[in-house]
Amino acid sequence: MARAALAALLPELKITGYMVQMGEKMIDRARLDMNEIARNDFWCPDATAAAEWADYLDALRKDHNSVGAMIEVTASGVPAGLGAPVYGKLDTDLAAAMMSINAVKGVEIGEGMAAAALTGRDNADEIFMGENGPEYGSNHAGGVLGGISSGQDVVLRFAVKPTSSILSPRRSIKLDGSATEVVTKGRHDPCVGIRAVPVAEAMMACVLLDHYLLDRGQTGGQRGTIG
Repeated sequence: MARAALAALLPELKITGYMVQMGEKMIDRARLDMNEIARNDFWCPDATAAAEWADYLDALRKDHNSVGAMIEVTASGVPAGLGAPVYGKLDTDLAAAMMSINAVKGVEIGEGMAAAALTGRDNADEIFMGENGPEYGSNHAGGVLGGISSGQDVVLRFAVKPTSSILSPRRSIKLDGSATEVVTKGRHDPCVGIRAVPVAEAMMACVLLDHYLLDRGQTGGQRGTIG
């Protein structure tokens, strides 16, 4: 429903989710092809990586094991000015939405954790005037500056833990504290991150629609001019 509303309100907005990592195996961004996402079972934009993941995951399944994953979600066509500098920050609400997805254990926006290794000069998204208005030289912030959308692509990633329901025995304890082993029988996904991709797209849509409607209610969609 959120995506349908956004299609009517912001027809240029596009939300795309895809897997960028399974276990220790990552995509090669030099081979990035968004057309590949719908051509494999992993929502993977790298055809070579998807083929490798298929064999890798099948081996884990046969070994009664599971593995985690990293999902990336981008939203292009997001208008500048959504969010707030303190309460109701766009990145805060995006992170909360992604963390509410089952098995998600960490969220990063833009450079995320990698920003800790950068200097202020390297991390700065410099702004200059282009033919059609303000333009940015980079997007380290992932489309959100000071809690407010910058008009650039919103880019976030989140980590999904390995499925805990596996056939391999794992040590645990009973209610009385005595030792036991847990073996979860039945059919379980060896990588639950695959299922998280469309859920993440839906969460992104819900948050962006919320903030667009809040902004329209507060400002009427009126924007000041720059330049």
